[in-house]
Amino acid sequence: MNPLFLIPVAVVIAGAFFMIYMNKKHSAAKSEIDLDHERTKYDQYKQELLATDFSQLKQWIKGKSIDAFTSASAPQSTANKVQEMVTDGIKNVALSAVGVKIKRVETDCFWVLSGSNLYFFSTNTVGELDETIVFDNFRIEKAQLQYGGILKSQLGAYSKSSEEYLPKTHIITFDMEGGPLSLEIHDRLNYITDPTDMLNLKKQLEARVKYQVVGERFLSILQNKFPDLKIT
Repeated sequence: MNPLFLIPVAVVIAGAFFMIYMNKKHSAAKSEIDLDHERTKYDQYKQELLATDFSQLKQWIKGKSIDAFTSASAPQSTANKVQEMVTDGIKNVALSAVGVKIKRVETDCFWVLSGSNLYFFSTNTVGELDETIVFDNFRIEKAQLQYGGILKSQLGAYSKSSEEYLPKTHIITFDMEGGPLSLEIHDRLNYITDPTDMLNLKKQLEARVKYQVVGERFLSILQNKFPDLKIT
């Protein structure tokens, strides 16, 4: 037998052992985190993230106080996503055994609550501020809120383990002059793994916890300030 035929087999076996090893490391690192205890550090994590990973929000808010912040997005149906990609001329369609999967590149959006105003910030593809929408207390008090489920920004199947890290959303709908405007509130900040931390699972999980602790408090703080904003 040609020894070259053994190389692919060795690669597959090595890959399988590596996945088992990484899964064990992930489970061990996860078991060390007490989420309830981490939630008591909300104020600490909020200030830490505003000083580091999300310092741009302080610039965009122009010196105003930040009571709470989290990630955001605009809800889109499958048909709208497909139509948008066709309109933009994006050809990224992959046929598979489970059907057609279409991937759409989305930019970061944020909610910032400051006093009685709610800010929606959208960014461009390089993370720079693209658009700002300000909702005053009059519009917030008349808004409607409903649960939107797990965010799946890309069409296709998700494993149960990956869904654990996908944000749960609530849809807030404002009554605007041109008609209703619906936007999504995420229960955590969007986390993107730093390539240098790919093998450092403990550091990844610690960062994810901070992003979740800060993001998930946004909705309760918003509702405390606007008691009429109840989930329907």
